[in-house]
Amino acid sequence: MNKDERLPLKKIALYSWILLAVMLLGSWMIFSLEAAGSVLAGGLLANISFILLRRDLTRLLQGELEAVKVRFFIKYYARLTVIAVSLFLLISYQVVQVVGLLTGLSTIFLSIAAVAISSVRNELNIKEAS
Repeated sequence: MNKDERLPLKKIALYSWILLAVMLLGSWMIFSLEAAGSVLAGGLLANISFILLRRDLTRLLQGELEAVKVRFFIKYYARLTVIAVSLFLLISYQVVQVVGLLTGLSTIFLSIAAVAISSVRNELNIKEAS
């Protein structure tokens, strides 16, 4: 995978951290410290999971596919299990507000959408200029 192909993933990660910071500050100023903590918990879960998944996928695509495929899936399902247990504990013990948690979890999705829209817009501008 060359540098140009990884750029959107780096852009997604950067956007998601910036978006998390904006959401965190906004939820703290508009709602409460508890709401901000909920947004932070969801955002950290989503962003850290994305970083680990990106790293594992990069390694998977760079190496011998059969040699690392089993290891990738073990890590993937372990990470998924940790996230599911974390979400279950946070929600069942009412440590966080569910709406704030979902808001934080949405940072990756919103960042992917923003990068995709930006890429399509750039492609359309390039084609119109030609």
